[in-house]
Amino acid sequence: MPPMTPLIRTMVQRRAMSIGARARSAVRNFEPHPFERYPTTQASQKADWGKHIRHVGDVSMFYFPALGLFLTWPLIAEKAMPNI
Repeated sequence: MPPMTPLIRTMVQRRAMSIGARARSAVRNFEPHPFERYPTTQASQKADWGKHIRHVGDVSMFYFPALGLFLTWPLIAEKAMPNI
């Protein structure tokens, strides 16, 4: 029998891992923790309020006409078909 080196001893003593345990350990090691602390030497980025306001304006240009059409379609249909 060959001598027990630390590598062989570890391989022999290691328990069989289930597929679920292997998947969990792979996911844990795949990326860093999402809530890791930022370094204190890095300043936080300033907010781009102009970009946010432009985005809200762009969305509202679609949202309010679509909402008005959605809420008033029965009235429009009633005017289009008065005899039915």
